[in-house]
Amino acid sequence: MKIKNYLMRYLAGILVISSFVMCTKTVTPVEKPVSPNPDNSAELPGNNTEATTGCTYTVKTTDWFVDGATIPAGSVICIPAGTRGALLLKNLKGTAAKPIIIINKGGKVTFTTATTASYAFKTQNCQYFKILGNGVPGITYGFNVNGGNIGMTMDDLSSDFEISNVEVRNSGFAGIMAKTDPTCDVATQRGHFTMRNVSLHNNYVHKTGGEGFYVGNSFYASGSSLSCGRVLPHDVINVKIYNNRIDSAGCEGIQVGSAIAGCEVYNNTVTSPGLSPFANGQNNGIQIGEGAGGKCYNNLIKNAPGNGIIVLGLGDNQVFNNFILNSGANGIFADSRYTPGPNFQFINNTIIASAADGIKMNSETIPMNTVINNVIVKSGSGVAIHKISNGVKLTASNNYTGNDITALKFANYTADDFHLLSSSPLINAGANVLLYGVGIDYYGKTRPSGIAFDIGATEY
Repeated sequence: MKIKNYLMRYLAGILVISSFVMCTKTVTPVEKPVSPNPDNSAELPGNNTEATTGCTYTVKTTDWFVDGATIPAGSVICIPAGTRGALLLKNLKGTAAKPIIIINKGGKVTFTTATTASYAFKTQNCQYFKILGNGVPGITYGFNVNGGNIGMTMDDLSSDFEISNVEVRNSGFAGIMAKTDPTCDVATQRGHFTMRNVSLHNNYVHKTGGEGFYVGNSFYASGSSLSCGRVLPHDVINVKIYNNRIDSAGCEGIQVGSAIAGCEVYNNTVTSPGLSPFANGQNNGIQIGEGAGGKCYNNLIKNAPGNGIIVLGLGDNQVFNNFILNSGANGIFADSRYTPGPNFQFINNTIIASAADGIKMNSETIPMNTVINNVIVKSGSGVAIHKISNGVKLTASNNYTGNDITALKFANYTADDFHLLSSSPLINAGANVLLYGVGIDYYGKTRPSGIAFDIGATEY
């Protein structure tokens, strides 16, 4: 009897201790979708190992979030084919050598939610991960993100990630967003957090209410005025945005800001951006915004109601080998705002039928603007290169201007075949631009291919 009473008292003590542990457990808040799936529970990673080869963890159709705190680096998270609601991935922590892979399994995965929902696909506090929609051969975009105010958003201190082979459509605001806006939490502010190693490629973003791609904060110099004072947004280092298609965006097709080093925007096709801008000046093709430096090259921008490319960057900006067609304002517009660097360089671009100027420069605080080997034809204002004042310092040479598109002798301009015919006046008429690091053309061909450099984005 004594032994029995002892055991009963022991078990009761264990239950009391357990109850205290449960009551004091810290729970990290999770942002829940506006319209969650009927089953809100997320499976514990340790209990959800896929038996088939390649999948470490499989997301159920009824899961609205996955907390990856116990998912190890190098894991493969599979999302089965079919239509599902919004998804939040939280606390995934891969490593540079062993990133966590999120991939479609068995076919196309469609995420569908209302545009009033805050997101359709989101990451919080995730690092070293890849979202890849190439899990099934023959399906180009294995992830289809439909709806949400923001289609895909990588925020809340997310960093070191890749997104590819994803279709994003019908978002109320941005298609793909990558940034953590500063708050009174010092962890979100410049000097405490840096978003690094962002690769966004081979995606198709269309019919967005705002920007197609929105990477980095737009107010690098001034930041935000909050109750705790003025806070500055984080830096972005090493961002590559390439091989994407953007069509029918409400604002800019691609907007990048605060990217202080290693920024490259290239090989993208942007058509019909700026269809429903929230304010004046948000209807451009590509915006290299405040605090963003680096290179913008080999892009095709068509039918932007505003400027084809707008450059507000650091002053180490190179814009080259771009085709900018039928802009509603200027082909290229440059303005020096927060611009500590030495040069805006506009080299070997082809700008056709812009409603205003070919290249317009408000960049008075830049030590030098360089405009070399550009084709500027059929500008609505009749001005190819426009300095806003004598305060704009300019080096210009070997630019071709005129009003006749057919005189350029493209292989098939209406079909976007911009190869040059042998009779083109652009051939061998350019300056040597190897000094500026421009050694290829729009199609990746080595410059020069003849006795001298060609003018414009393509080399014969």
